[in-house]
Amino acid sequence: MGLIRWMFVEKPVDEMTVASVEKKFGVRFPSEYRECVQKYNGGYPKPNKFDFDNGTQGVFNDLISFTDEVLNIQMFFDFKDDPCTMGIVPFGRDPFGNLLCFDFRNSLDTPHIVFYDHEEIIENAITPICSSFKELLERMYSLEETEDTGE
Repeated sequence: MGLIRWMFVEKPVDEMTVASVEKKFGVRFPSEYRECVQKYNGGYPKPNKFDFDNGTQGVFNDLISFTDEVLNIQMFFDFKDDPCTMGIVPFGRDPFGNLLCFDFRNSLDTPHIVFYDHEEIIENAITPICSSFKELLERMYSLEETEDTGE
């Protein structure tokens, strides 16, 4: 099905703000994400379910805000300094506080998307989801859609 819309969006983010965050993480975000977060900062996708490459179901609750004063992308800058999470850059959350992240460890140009489970030990905390942010958005579906089509 793919993403239809974003709800509860915060104020838009300008190019300079995105570039500043990229500089602090030492990465360049994929263009699809840059365009998305500039328009839909902090937004909630609808539909919001997706499947990992391994078939497990996940939920994309919201984009991590660049502007919210309580919870924002800057809270995760320490990821770049921890040897266990170096190269992992969060961009979204599930309803349980786990993170959807870019994985720049193998490629600075085409980061894969991974799931970071904050309750697991680091060896088990990171699970691959898919190969790109664009692919993640294309995988979005709702349970109602699945029931309607019998998939």
